[in-house]
Amino acid sequence: MQEKVFEELFENYLQNNLTEAEQQKLMEIIQSGTQDDFIKEKIQLLMKENQNVEILDKQKGDDILSYILSQSSPKVISIHDNKKSYRKLGKILVAIAAAITILLALRTVFVYESTPNPVKNKDEKLEQISSVLAFNGKQLIRLPDGSTIILNDKSSITYDQNDFDKTAREVTLSGEAYFDIKHNEAKPFIVHTGKVSTKVLGTAFNINAYDSSDNIEVTVERGKVQVGDVRKVYGVITPNQQIKVNKNTLDFEQNNTKAETAIAWKSNYLILDNLNMEEAVAMIAQKYKVQIVLSNDKIKNCRITASFLNEEDLDHVLQVVCSVIETTYHYNKNNTIVLEGKGCE
Repeated sequence: MQEKVFEELFENYLQNNLTEAEQQKLMEIIQSGTQDDFIKEKIQLLMKENQNVEILDKQKGDDILSYILSQSSPKVISIHDNKKSYRKLGKILVAIAAAITILLALRTVFVYESTPNPVKNKDEKLEQISSVLAFNGKQLIRLPDGSTIILNDKSSITYDQNDFDKTAREVTLSGEAYFDIKHNEAKPFIVHTGKVSTKVLGTAFNINAYDSSDNIEVTVERGKVQVGDVRKVYGVITPNQQIKVNKNTLDFEQNNTKAETAIAWKSNYLILDNLNMEEAVAMIAQKYKVQIVLSNDKIKNCRITASFLNEEDLDHVLQVVCSVIETTYHYNKNNTIVLEGKGCE
């Protein structure tokens, strides 16, 4: 019975014809893992039927995947770069993302919305694809330029893919986020929070701009940050400095502070950002105060990208990590955790 319900929901999802309640039901079944085979068959069928469709470029695929994952509110996002096949990359989510990505290549729906451009002449009409991407809630976001953003709870980031990284790199933030920005002198990175803009070339900093607060707080952990509005620059701050701006009056103050205090919220998160397993194991061991050993040196060569943002317990983290790199784990007599598997070349 559930299989028939899922198939109907899935078909209607691909036709963009589900109510909000039905979408929630679909995601619950997907996350249960009971319909993996059906999803894989559907992907293969879509690919076979549409062999001549132009495939989306890697960046669009990554952005769409990130968007899909953010909409379904997964606890874990795992990405790898196996040349031959998708390995176990949060296999259920990748399967559904792949299916929808193919569909997007066919019909340009879901993320993208079309708006007409002015007519250039009598015979020529152009249509511009606007790709405004929105990310909501706790997650790790990788931008097209390689910069990363850790988004806090009840927060959102948007940016226009058409304009990003051309003359400037601009995003809009609501809530709180930690930014680690790739250096590029030719293209400044600008974060818009209401009337206030934060401009950097390459640095790490935190912005707290929740709607419930009267202030916007910009705190620098590394590098240099300029804060201001369209009329003036409030100041340039360096590590362990903060500018606080009143949203209503735009009055501001600059103070020395401890950056670690401002970014303490992200210490509860475990973010493994394209790490080899030696680095990943060290971070897991430090967070959970345990000892972890690798039974095979080749396991060190495996790489993982995963975000654990909901205070997952140790066993959940280990289960996910092991599923991605195809290993197993157990506790020995000394309560040390041992990861076993063939590893990676």
